This record gives sequence, C-alpha cells and structure tokens, in this order.
Amino acid sequence: MTEPQDMKIIVPENVEEALSVVDRALGSFMHRELVSASEVTDVLLDIRTALSRAEQPATDVTIDLSEVETEMEVSAQA
Repeated sequence: MTEPQDMKIIVPENVEEALSVVDRALGSFMHRELVSASEVTDVLLDIRTALSRAEQPATDVTIDLSEVETEMEVSAQA
C-alpha cells in the first residue's frame, strides 16, 4: 500500500471567520440547557455576515492525512 499524500486545502478567510463564530457559540451553548431564539438568531446572522463578505485572499492549510487516519481509528475503537 502506498503512503497517503498530504492534502492542501484552500480556505477563504471569511469561511475561517464563520467557523470561529460557530466554535465560540457551541462552546457557550454546550454548558446550558436552554438557548434563547434571539441568541441563536444573532449567531446565525454573524455567520451569514462572515460568509457574505467579499471574498478575501485564501489561506493555505496543509493536512497530514496520517494524523487524521490515526484519530479516526481511535474514535472507531472507542
């Protein structure tokens, strides 16, 4: 079997910003039983704003597929 090659993914900065908004919101919401509709609406609007901005220069991201495969094996065994 051949070794997997690293994969390069181009991620626009506005997508990274939207993911950051999601991560912050999830971190905040996970510790609560109830989340108000207005809080969810605010998060969705923040995500929409980040994604609708004019496309900005992309950032190169390199993924080591061997690390991803190792993490997947651990998760499958758990």
